[in-house]
Amino acid sequence: MKAKLIFNLPKEQMEFNRATKSLDMACALFDILQLRKKTERQFENIDNLNNDVFDGITAVVDGIHDILEKYSINLDNLIE
Repeated sequence: MKAKLIFNLPKEQMEFNRATKSLDMACALFDILQLRKKTERQFENIDNLNNDVFDGITAVVDGIHDILEKYSINLDNLIE
């Protein structure tokens, strides 16, 4: 099966940009979700803040996951 997307440029430039940048957006979202691990490693040796920092990181990442779910975005289906 083949599919073609046809855009009437320049009138539909924004729609064209959305379609052509979709992989970049998916990669950006994936990297944002990976910030959790990177940030946790950065703060793992700070004794007094560990729980607060990790709770905050978890809350942010959970929020991002909720937003992606709200829009039915499954990164596993978008990135190899």
